[in-house]
This record gives sequence, C-alpha cells and structure tokens, in this order.
Amino acid sequence: MLKFARHPSRCRRLRTHFAHCDQPLPVAPGTSPFHLKGEFYRQMADVVAYHDRKTDGAVGRILEKHGLREFAAQPFLSSAFYDVLPQPRMVMAIAEARGRDVHELTTRMGQAAVEAQMKGVYARLLGRLTPDNFVQRFDQVINHFYDFSPLVVTAAETGTGARALRKGMPLVVSEWWALVTVPFVQVPLTANGTREVTVRWRVQPAGAEQGIALADVTLDIGWAAP
Repeated sequence: MLKFARHPSRCRRLRTHFAHCDQPLPVAPGTSPFHLKGEFYRQMADVVAYHDRKTDGAVGRILEKHGLREFAAQPFLSSAFYDVLPQPRMVMAIAEARGRDVHELTTRMGQAAVEAQMKGVYARLLGRLTPDNFVQRFDQVINHFYDFSPLVVTAAETGTGARALRKGMPLVVSEWWALVTVPFVQVPLTANGTREVTVRWRVQPAGAEQGIALADVTLDIGWAAP
C-alpha cells in the first residue's frame, strides 16, 4: 500500500489545487471522451480507501461534496478505460483531507506507479529504457495508458535529451499529467544508469473540444552525456 511520510512544515503555502481545477468538471464524471487505463484507477481506489480510513472518512466526504464519490467507488477493470477527468480531483481530495501539497503528493504517486509498472506488464519497455532507445520506446509506454492525444517524442538537437509533446489534451488534467509523468521519465532512466535526468514541462492552452478546454503539454527532457 502506498503511504506518505509526513513532511516538516514549510514557510510556503501548500498547493491544494492543480491549475485550471478551481471550477467544477466541464462534464459529468464518467462522460468525457478522454480515458485512462483502468489499472491506474484501481491503484487510485486503493490509495483513496487508505487515506479515507486515516481521515475518518474525510476523503469520501470531499469526493461527495464534488459529486465524485459514486464514480470513485465503482469497480474498475484493469484492461478497461475510464474518464480521466476525475483523476486529478481525486488526488486533490486526498491532499485536502491530509493537509498535503498536491504537487508533492502527485509526484509520489507517479513514483509508486512507475515502480509498480517496472515489475509488471510494462517491465520489458520501462526496465530497458535508456537514452539510446528513449525516443523509440517512451511513447509506446505512455500511449498504452490513454486513448487520446498520442504522445510524440523527438530527439533534442543537443543529443543529450528529448522533447515529448501531447497536443489537445484536456486542460483540467494537464498539470496533473505533467507531474505524474515526470517519474515515468526519471525513475527508469536513472535505474538504468543514466545520470542527471531532468524534466521541465509547460502547458499551453489550445482551444476546446465538445465544450472541454484543451492544452498542449511539452516535456523537455535532458540527461548527462555518457
């Protein structure tokens, strides 16, 4: 079970919301055309249940307040796809109930998710990810998890990095996606001996589809020369 250690208090204010998530979802939970693989919702359901117990039901009450409890409580099938829009709001509910920084919480969840995948069905791809094959392999991994906005990866002109771009993804999940995906870059590359792996990301609003605001998300990835 994924657990999170307490951090000493910091001077800066805790981030409780992702960018563009201060308003209700643009469509009812479960109805958007943008989907995430069910195995990640199964992991999230376990995390929600753990923190709900630790907070005497506070996570569930927050989900209920935002109209997400029924969606979050459904049985998720690993191989099926489910509306991705509620995913960041579920993380926000945990962060609010536990008094955690939502960015740090998301990064830890991403680390736990990629470590699990490196021992599971994606071990062949993630476990062998190196600078030499990153451009050819990384998009294969990420595109297995979503049914929208295929990731496109190109080599950096410097020869020591790459650029990953997802165009037309929902704006309300853009910041969450960038944060949760960074460990999918850093953890496998570092495990395979790559040094000084860095990821810088940015979000650019890009129109709308079916009433849902969209964005292009760019990850600029670097690593030390061999």
